Parts: sequence; structure tokens; C-alpha cells
Amino acid sequence: MKRLLALIIGLLILGAVVIAFPAPLPGIQLTFVDEKGRPLTEISENAEVQVQIDALVPTNDVYKTVYHGTLKKPSSMKFWDSGNTLKLSPSKGTLKEVLARWNARYPEGIDTSLVISVWVFDYKNSKLHRGFTVVNYNTKEIRKGIKKTVRINIHKLPASPLLKEVSPASSKHFYYWKTDWSLSWRPSNYIEVPVLIVNNKHSYSGRINAWVNLIRKVYTRFDYTFAYGYKISEKESPSLDIYSGNAYTIKKKFEFTDSIMVDPDKAGYIYIMAKPFHLHQKEYYCVASLDKCTPTGEERIQEGISDVKAEEIEPGIYKIIGGSKNSLSPSHIMDHIYAGTSLSYWGKLNVGESVSLGILFNSAGSCSFDFGFGVPVGALAVALSGGAVPPWAAGLSIGVHYDSASSIEVYGGIKNYGHDYVGYDRSEPLYIAVSSYTYEIGGCDTKVPVGVYVEAQ
Repeated sequence: MKRLLALIIGLLILGAVVIAFPAPLPGIQLTFVDEKGRPLTEISENAEVQVQIDALVPTNDVYKTVYHGTLKKPSSMKFWDSGNTLKLSPSKGTLKEVLARWNARYPEGIDTSLVISVWVFDYKNSKLHRGFTVVNYNTKEIRKGIKKTVRINIHKLPASPLLKEVSPASSKHFYYWKTDWSLSWRPSNYIEVPVLIVNNKHSYSGRINAWVNLIRKVYTRFDYTFAYGYKISEKESPSLDIYSGNAYTIKKKFEFTDSIMVDPDKAGYIYIMAKPFHLHQKEYYCVASLDKCTPTGEERIQEGISDVKAEEIEPGIYKIIGGSKNSLSPSHIMDHIYAGTSLSYWGKLNVGESVSLGILFNSAGSCSFDFGFGVPVGALAVALSGGAVPPWAAGLSIGVHYDSASSIEVYGGIKNYGHDYVGYDRSEPLYIAVSSYTYEIGGCDTKVPVGVYVEAQ
């Protein structure tokens, strides 16, 4: 009898523990707060939050909208519920399709991204606040259950006055970001994406060796670049607010290595096979349906890499397919890299001396090291889009680097071999191509490398 009683008490205690600490349910639970940690629906006494969530896919769609809806603070009867949490199920709707696409490529899972846009209707003060962020998740872990806090700085972008017809009583109005494919570009398949270009420009020069290493011990991440502006599609040279370095499209343990030996008066580049994208998106104000929408004039650019061509060499570790060529990238691509950059002098490289790519990157700007390998997605988009992407986009670039627990790292370097059967023993002045635009990276304004075009003169 005592044993039975002890068993019952034990089961009751276990049940209490299970209730107090429930196992996470499959899917991803998102809780929305502002930059100060306040629930978004509580930024004023009367607020409503509209949310759009787009999930990256490794297909030509680039994104699938997996959620578009409204967060509202519940009635006073549910005082414990702020109304700022939503749940996405991995077994329902569009997210199920997205995960199926990723599972076909990476059955053991990959870290990928959700782009989250919000509109906060502050009815008390008649203001509309906008904001966006990226939430990363693992396609395998989401099936077990993930909880994320979505922190959005809604005061980073200027607020707009609420339209007169927008009120708490109306449930038909909403905002929506939509890709304008007539101004966007993505290749139909994997293409050569240069990650390091070296031009050993003169005949009186030493031999230059350059190399890139992505190692399997750490995660390699491919970052986003976002650019915002008002009616930028209507301007020949728009003013852009550009953000990068804080979020990534994909992250995984990848492996890649290659090198080039560049003789005097020659050039070479190292490339990976990947799917870059340049999306020009416009914000719309809609009534009742997506068929009744008008553009607000707010526009943004998203650049990134949605997938890389790779083969699995060990469980969970992939070797990126790529290579090197003893030439510059094709002239129509190089022309746009030149147009979107300026050369920044790094210093001289003596005979027998080498310099790491990390040190070279750090010379581009105070925070450029956190940017990593510059990948010239903008120049590729201008060159290969058939005129859809305007020339001013050539200066846009994304970063590729390692993401470790302690720091952001880049591996690779350049060495001056001097006279090595060919060439001359002489110091080489090095220049690195940096974007014509200023980027904000982690709250720091800086210049960033584009395509890591290095010129020895």
C-alpha cells in the first residue's frame, strides 16, 4: 500500500513538472518585441501589428510567404496574454512546402532564414511604424520545436501618418511587400560567383599567389544585404540606406579550397557555383485583397545567395563545387564591378611576404572585417539580368565568412613570390576594390569589399 501511494505521489509530481516545463511543440514560436523588449502591441494604448513572414527556398521562387496576418492584444479577460506570439506549424500550409524543398537538398538540416516585416498601427498617436528583421532557424530542429524572440527596431525607419481610412473598426486594410520581377534577377541554375579576383596588372611585377579556404570545422554563412529608399526604381542614382552583416540566408559546415598563381601582366579568379539573387521589392497598401493594392513608394532591395552547389562528403558536411580560372571574370561582369567600386590602397607586399584576406578586408573600412568575402551580387545582377537591374545596383555586395562562437573569421591570403621562374623581385603595391556605397554593419558605417578584386601595380 505504501509503495502504491509513493508511486501515485511520484506520478503526480512528474505530471506537475511536465505541466510546468512543457516540451516544445513542433514548429517555430515567434514572440514580437521592439528594440527595448516591449511587446509590439503595447507600444501605445491602442495598437495593432500586421506581420508578413517570407521563408527562403532553394528554388527559383527565392521566397514563399508563409504568414500574413494581424497581432491584436486580447480582451482584458486574457490579461496574461500580450497577443504578441504566433506559431508556425511545419506540417501545414506553405511552410510545409518550404521545408520539403530544403529537406530534398539537405535531409540532415540546414540553417536558413525567415524575413519578417511588420507594420505597427499606433491608433492613439495616428502613426504607422515599419520594421523588418531576419530570424534564422534550422530546418531539422523546427520539427522538434523552436522558440524565438523577434526583436524589431520600429524606430529605425521614420514613422508615417496613418491614412484617414485606416481605423481599428476596419479590418480590410493591410500592407504587403511584393517582389517586382521586372526589376529583379535570379539565375535559373547555379552560376559562377567570383569570391576572389586578382589582377597582376604590369609586366614588371612579381608572381602573385592567392588562395581561399572554407574549412569544415566551422560554419560558413552567406549574409544578406538590404537597401531601402523611396521610389528608388524611378531614379537614376537613388539615395540608399544599406544594411548588412547582421543576418544570413544560409549557414552550414561547408568545405572549399582553391588557389591561383598569377604571372605578371595576367589575372585570375576563384569562384564558387551558387544561386545569387537580387530582388527589388515594393510596399503596397491593400484593401480587402491583393487585387486591390496601390504602391506606397517605399521600396527595398534584398541581395543574397539562396543555395550553393555542393556534394556531401561526410554526414552533414558539404564540399562546395567551384574552381579557378587564369583570367579576369568576363568583361561584361568586370565592367560593372569597376563601375560600382573604387580602388583603396592597402600597402606594399614585399617579396616572400604574404597577407591574410582578413587583414586586407579590414583595410576597406572600420567594420569591413565583419563583412567577410565580398561577393559582387549587384554587378552580376546588372550584367546578367538583360537590363532589368539598373546600373546603380553594381556597387551592392554581400559577405561570406565563418560564423564561430568567438568571432567572425575569413581564411585565405595573397603572397608575393617575386621572381619565380618568371617575374621580378619587387615589392607589389596592393589595392582592394570597395563599394561606392556606405554600409551599416552592426551600427557602424563603413565601406565593404566587392568581389574582393585585388590589383597589384
